[in-house]
Amino acid sequence: MANREDNLIPLNKRTKEEQKEIARQGGIASGEVRKEKANMRKALEVWLNMKNKDTGNLYIDDITKGIIEGAISGKAENYKIIAQMRNELEPEEQVGTPQVNINIVDNTSLEKALYEDEDN
Repeated sequence: MANREDNLIPLNKRTKEEQKEIARQGGIASGEVRKEKANMRKALEVWLNMKNKDTGNLYIDDITKGIIEGAISGKAENYKIIAQMRNELEPEEQVGTPQVNINIVDNTSLEKALYEDEDN
């Protein structure tokens, strides 16, 4: 693993060999992530189509029923899921730059009290 200073070198300042190696490593990593996600989707599909021993229904049917019952009881998130599945609601996308709120606290009196105790 490269140290932090090596990571700060811009790609255009690296040799052609370094650029190729970085691109190769990135390609390998993204391929591994895609493979992992595909395996998770397959496992989820198998699980959703298994029978629930308690109800005798498929898990997918029990989950769907639970989402519908939640929406009927007033859970907005459940209704939102149903609307998205029916293509009535577009998935939310973050627009613009995220905002960060910073609360500024005046610690002047605290600092005075701390430094006054040191002087005594």
